[in-house]
Amino acid sequence: MIGRRAFLAGAAGLLASRARTSSAALPDYVSGSAIQALLDQARDGRGARDAAGRYVAKVPKATYLLTKPLIVYGNTHLDATDARIVARFPAEGVKHTMLLNAVGAATGGYAGAGNIAVTGGSWDPVWDFVQRDSLDQAPAMNGITIIHSSDVLIQGVTMWNVKWWHGIELNAVRRGTVRDCALKGWIADPGQGLWHGEAVQLDLPAEGNTWGGSDDLTPCRDILLSGNVCDASGSQAGWGQFTGSHTTDPDRPHSGIRIENNTVRNTRWDGIATVNATGVRIAGNRVDGCEGGIYVKSVAGGPLRAVEITGNQVTSCGVRDWLAVRADATGPITDVAVTGNVVPCSRVRYYGSVTPRTGTTLDCPPA
Repeated sequence: MIGRRAFLAGAAGLLASRARTSSAALPDYVSGSAIQALLDQARDGRGARDAAGRYVAKVPKATYLLTKPLIVYGNTHLDATDARIVARFPAEGVKHTMLLNAVGAATGGYAGAGNIAVTGGSWDPVWDFVQRDSLDQAPAMNGITIIHSSDVLIQGVTMWNVKWWHGIELNAVRRGTVRDCALKGWIADPGQGLWHGEAVQLDLPAEGNTWGGSDDLTPCRDILLSGNVCDASGSQAGWGQFTGSHTTDPDRPHSGIRIENNTVRNTRWDGIATVNATGVRIAGNRVDGCEGGIYVKSVAGGPLRAVEITGNQVTSCGVRDWLAVRADATGPITDVAVTGNVVPCSRVRYYGSVTPRTGTTLDCPPA
């Protein structure tokens, strides 16, 4: 297994923010406990239900301050459309994510709290620290984390200036959708490569990155990322990449991954990536001004099949490949369709054993 960052590693970085105000300019916060009370009511089956049978926790318009994660339970729809949610987490003592689903200590597979929706809201884990001129005290964090779950919808969320980790992490999730979200700005971890900075991270629970439940290496299945915008913010540069993975087990690939009709700009590594994922469809995306473009790869001992990269437009990228499929020497990739993409052939590469889909010809085929 290929490891990733230590789960609660990372005291604050030393990056400075462009905009600072005095503490006197802080808004009149509402405690995040008010949102948690609404989530608890939904847990208890109180209130209206949406079309999927989830109890709705509707957050009133206000600016809320979290000092620990919100916990969302099964069959719950957190509607934060009118809310601004910021964080002031301590360096230790709590899990560093603004929202986490409820998961028992021994829960594995997809058996944690599911049938969850999170819609809307402006989420910013460092804004409060910036206003108090103390960004160095802000811990590395995720925005929204869902683990050991199924039937998850994250829609219309705006995530600002995440520090070091991920805007949205789907970890051992089956049937998950991230739709019409805006992921703006990322503060890079000086101790990791830029490839480590996925705005939407597809993960599997291993030792050191399991937010709850068992570290049983359950992969993600049947994931849709659609209609999202990933870009820089007004104060921070772009993400490392819009989506990808950096924990893998060759025997447990992610599967059924669709990345469609997203706009990705100004990422500092690749725009869109999948690693150790089979049954992949990357279609209709616009990647512009990123260091690299679209990159699909296998890992040692992990053969993959059924990869489609179709109808994407890649422009004005940097020195990395603008479109690439890379098969490890012991991880061939078969049934590959790369067609109808707008990308210069001089920036397209195929590495290792990449076998085209029967009856198709790869865009810019290797000589």
